[in-house]
Amino acid sequence: MIIQVILLSLSMSILAGCKEKAINPEDDIPLFKDFIEKNIDKVADDSYISSTVRPENEMYDVLLDLQRGTPWSKEEEDRFNRLIEKGNADATILYSRLTLNDIEEKSVAVSRLAKLMSDGNPYAAYWLSNRSYRCRAHLGSSSLSNKVAKDLGLDTSYENKYCTEEIYQKAVEGFKKLAAQGDLRAQYFLLKDQGLDKSIEKREEYIKEVIRFAEAHYYKPLMDYTSTLMEPSHRGRKFRSKELEKLGVKLFNIASNNYYIPAMAESTVYEADNNQLFERMKRSGDRYYFLATALDRSNELSGEEKYCHALLYEKTFKSKRYFGFDDEWPEKDDYDESVCNIGKEIAEMKPMIYIDFFTRIDNWGQG
Repeated sequence: MIIQVILLSLSMSILAGCKEKAINPEDDIPLFKDFIEKNIDKVADDSYISSTVRPENEMYDVLLDLQRGTPWSKEEEDRFNRLIEKGNADATILYSRLTLNDIEEKSVAVSRLAKLMSDGNPYAAYWLSNRSYRCRAHLGSSSLSNKVAKDLGLDTSYENKYCTEEIYQKAVEGFKKLAAQGDLRAQYFLLKDQGLDKSIEKREEYIKEVIRFAEAHYYKPLMDYTSTLMEPSHRGRKFRSKELEKLGVKLFNIASNNYYIPAMAESTVYEADNNQLFERMKRSGDRYYFLATALDRSNELSGEEKYCHALLYEKTFKSKRYFGFDDEWPEKDDYDESVCNIGKEIAEMKPMIYIDFFTRIDNWGQG
């Protein structure tokens, strides 16, 4: 009995110790103090300051269409093929990821990724590794599409050759080389691979890295961090406490002030005066600008303004979603397009690209 009591006491002590060591995000607040004070009132002049690529990059239009959720067309396919023929590795990886679930094109997609992996491309290795959801879903022998491909007599020689930890480690080694050259995305990949974001002992080091990335206008780590401050609610998500909400909103504002579209979307929920934010969102061609205007500002718009708003959305996103948004919204033939200066408005847009070559396909579009 005495031994049982001692063991029970030890177990309770261990459990209490573990509980004491749990990460408390409110302890992070002082670590952000200097960063917030230095940046909270700064608004960037450069609309592309946080963009993955700029318009002069040959990948810009491809990524913008993916980000906007533009309906797939022959034009999109031809654009990819031209870049692939030029030897553009990024376009090859993106298109291969797109076609991994295509029965007829899967074999070509795998061979392209395998070739890039053999050339030392860590992104290609990552998407052929066991950590890749595309690899697990589409390249294993149990995949339904593989079974259908076999029945059709198509090449399935890729089965069971990929999706391994060995290939993942090959990707890690490749990202180490990129990180040593100053590549921030590779550095963030390694930070997460090492579990620094979940380490209690290295919490301060992790926060300092998140801040360093944000100071270089790479805001994905900051947005990932703010997600950890939130929890599900009946209205979507909410911050775990008022103090964490104050921190999170300030971090959203900093990223939003630097034209980072995901942060702009979050900021609309918390900003009392959205006028400047809305101007940045419109300048960025942000889908949430159109949604927020249609939902929150509809009563401020005349019929003609609603028509032009819907037409601008249609021309920008190649979608007719906002015509007939509700009973009070105009139909497509209620006005003549000449009442709107759509060409000028689109020309003034400067969309940043927030997706990169780690982003899951289901997070490419804003819709």
